[in-house]
Amino acid sequence: MTETINRLWQILRVVEKEDIYLQGVIQRLFPRQDVISPVWLENLLATPEGIDRLESFVGKFSRMQDTLVDKLLPHFLLAVGEEPGTALDNLRRAERLGIVSDPDQWLAMRRLRNHLVHEYVDDLAQLAAALVKARETAGELYKTFHGIKTYAEQNLPLVDKT
Repeated sequence: MTETINRLWQILRVVEKEDIYLQGVIQRLFPRQDVISPVWLENLLATPEGIDRLESFVGKFSRMQDTLVDKLLPHFLLAVGEEPGTALDNLRRAERLGIVSDPDQWLAMRRLRNHLVHEYVDDLAQLAAALVKARETAGELYKTFHGIKTYAEQNLPLVDKT
């Protein structure tokens, strides 16, 4: 069990960095809570910096989501004595533990991530709508990470955090 808990803490440190980087790019990409519209997006994509910020946001949003679902959540469940299963099973267990508020939202977030990463979106209105949703659901990533971290801090021994 000590090894499982140590691995959980290692992954928590990785996700903490991912969270810091994602929050930073959100502040740079959406500094004033602007309305994301096709015109806003066209202006953003007119500069190399804007393109880089958009790519950075999509990458960091996707990476944090992947790490949470594929690594952190299964290790967290193991550390609290649960048997991990499929991603959906893990999300449902996390919901019962009060860590995830809505597993279906996570499935929608995964589809959104796949859409942003794997499909080049030519329609600016469609891309703008996807970015609005991604900006909203980034808060769920933050909330879930901090819920797991808080639970671990309160309930799991800090065996070796180095």
